[in-house]
Amino acid sequence: MNSRRGTIGSGLMYFVFFLMMALILAGIYGGLIAFFGKGYDYRRAEANLLLQETRDCFVREGFFDLTIELDENVFIEKCRFSSKALEDGEHLIYMKNKKGVEFSIGVTDFKVRCFLNARVKNKDFPLCETYGEDASNKDYLIVGSSQNSRRVAA
Repeated sequence: MNSRRGTIGSGLMYFVFFLMMALILAGIYGGLIAFFGKGYDYRRAEANLLLQETRDCFVREGFFDLTIELDENVFIEKCRFSSKALEDGEHLIYMKNKKGVEFSIGVTDFKVRCFLNARVKNKDFPLCETYGEDASNKDYLIVGSSQNSRRVAA
């Protein structure tokens, strides 16, 4: 007599084994993608936060009402920004008030690069936030950040 009890159960065990292997491989692959992924593009968020802090400082200290040129050291001291952070080659703060006084700290070329169409896809271009209108009788403020996430060479 030929007894075949348990044959279906041992066949199902192969299915469970391959399912577990697939889940383990998917977990390893997902972990690698999460660790070595594209990264997060935080240029817009940083520019927005920097704009809010700068605008608040300019209003609080009355820099929009100046009739003489604003000194960088006075700006850094009054607004409590780090000069190393602003002059690292990846930031811009540009102000032009209604009296024609201009102030700029950081990379001045960002005034042009901020408005290029390639800035969205190319992470080497800055993303900027503006306050006011670029007219002769309005206060105008541009704040830009080109600091993006990238791998640091070890």
